[in-house]
Amino acid sequence: MKRPSLLLAAIFGALAFASSASASNPFGITVIRFVAGTPPAQMRAAVSSAGGAVVGDLSPIGALAAVPTANGFAERIRRNPAVVAAFQDALLVNDRGSDVNQHGGGRAPDGDGQLGASLPDPWHDLPSFLGVSNPEGILQWDDNRMHVPAAWGTTSGDRQIVVAVLDTGVDSEHRELHSVVDRNLGGNFIPCDDLRQLFGLGYIDRAGLRDCRDGDFEGHGTWVASRIAGAANGFASNGVAPGVRIASYKVLAAGFGGLSSWILSGLVSACSSNDVDLVNMSIEGYLNPSDPFDAQVYGLVADAVSYCRSRGIAVFGAAGNEHVRVDRVNTTVGGRSFEGVGRVSLGSEGIASVTPGAPLAPFDLRGLLEVPAGIPGVTMVSSTANAIGDAPAWIPLRWQNHVGARDQLAYYSNYGSRVDLAAPGGARRYEIPLYDGGDGDILYGGWGSFGALEDKGLICTNPITSALFNSACFKLAGQGFGWLQGTSMSSPNAVGVAALTLSARQNLIGRPDALLARLQSTANQSPVNYMGPNDPANFAASLAGTPCPTGYCHIDQAHAVPFADAYGAGLVDAAAAVAH
Repeated sequence: MKRPSLLLAAIFGALAFASSASASNPFGITVIRFVAGTPPAQMRAAVSSAGGAVVGDLSPIGALAAVPTANGFAERIRRNPAVVAAFQDALLVNDRGSDVNQHGGGRAPDGDGQLGASLPDPWHDLPSFLGVSNPEGILQWDDNRMHVPAAWGTTSGDRQIVVAVLDTGVDSEHRELHSVVDRNLGGNFIPCDDLRQLFGLGYIDRAGLRDCRDGDFEGHGTWVASRIAGAANGFASNGVAPGVRIASYKVLAAGFGGLSSWILSGLVSACSSNDVDLVNMSIEGYLNPSDPFDAQVYGLVADAVSYCRSRGIAVFGAAGNEHVRVDRVNTTVGGRSFEGVGRVSLGSEGIASVTPGAPLAPFDLRGLLEVPAGIPGVTMVSSTANAIGDAPAWIPLRWQNHVGARDQLAYYSNYGSRVDLAAPGGARRYEIPLYDGGDGDILYGGWGSFGALEDKGLICTNPITSALFNSACFKLAGQGFGWLQGTSMSSPNAVGVAALTLSARQNLIGRPDALLARLQSTANQSPVNYMGPNDPANFAASLAGTPCPTGYCHIDQAHAVPFADAYGAGLVDAAAAVAH
């Protein structure tokens, strides 16, 4: 099967792995896997003697990333008896979004946002905004859906709990994060200094790698961190678990993406820390198990996750925004057997929502393996939607998965037996995909999820990127904020609840399976899902760019996704999870 072009998802669209080393890996970075038990010093010596320079440390899982400094490096390193395999790394490329576009910004809520320092912060329960009311809170409705305020009666988070955020970096100077980010933990895993020395500044600039500084120059990582643990400081709003700490592991460069070795170096480093308890990865992609390169990468990701679990660290991942079924299967990848693998359906539900007039191939994910959320041992989190008002008159059909159906599966969210839990991720289009007439505004169609943003980052400043992220940005007192939607938002919501749970029930620290069991056994099972899968009967019309026979190309209105496939064990419930 031809691998689809790379996507950035989970509102990153889909983070996946490119097949062409020349196009997707402009630095020729090679991943070298060594025989189990090879000492790190011996690994580095092998790379050096073969004519390479180390640019990524994955030694806890028996691997290094290196750049050739002499011709013939690949052949020489493969001849080393301590080397199991050596393969070209792959770039993660921002290709397309997942059915999201911009609906503009807005003005800040009335007042200066600084009304005292008690929990919650003043915007958290704001009942109305731009003339629209919601008694649950118009901005942070998602916390009420997860019963987070009730959990705060028990705990708002313990400072000993640390959440690692693997993302585009975090703006640690943002007012909502300054007191939350632990600057002694984490780091920048984009090896710009090494690459500059090897290739020169001009080369890496022409290659598109311009985000080399610490911090966040896109905004995604800042948003994720603020949703998990934004400070309760009397200003604006706060995160799910404002009492815990954030450790930022920058593994993605704004406008560029990231190599698999960057992401896995960050993951292995986070899990080597004696401080980190939880990892959030609001990134996702798809690998072809029949492709030898993809099989190598899959095994490497699986080993990194296993390493984290052996260290007692729970890893959470975004389910993805392609609205495809991800089944839980036992299978063989690259000669290795795995149980609980997330594999995209082999049937029609493995085809993502197709852009009208576009080729089918990039949307055909059937049989591909999802990473990292589909890796055995990762908690996969699907996304539920918000709804706050009646659909406007111009919406031609009145079907059940429109506005008004609470906590249904979001129209973009992946689903299937591999899903472990659900959490709010927001949806602004009346639960109708963009290409099916879902051009609705944010007020009636429901909000995305609210959090802090880097106001100078690409999400808020670049028209293409802001369209990808469906952003609505504004500033207050020089600080950026905004709404985003996607499974990138649902995963940190679930991680925030997990952080509260570890804070209240510290016997679960270092026990990822027991933590997941607690979250699943206390999850809310009351939501009723009306959202259907994609409708294959309308793909032909969608591809041709002609009107759809049923009015909406992509959603099967007659067959709702079953509860367990939409929500896993249910919608995370913070109050129930922290209760004794």
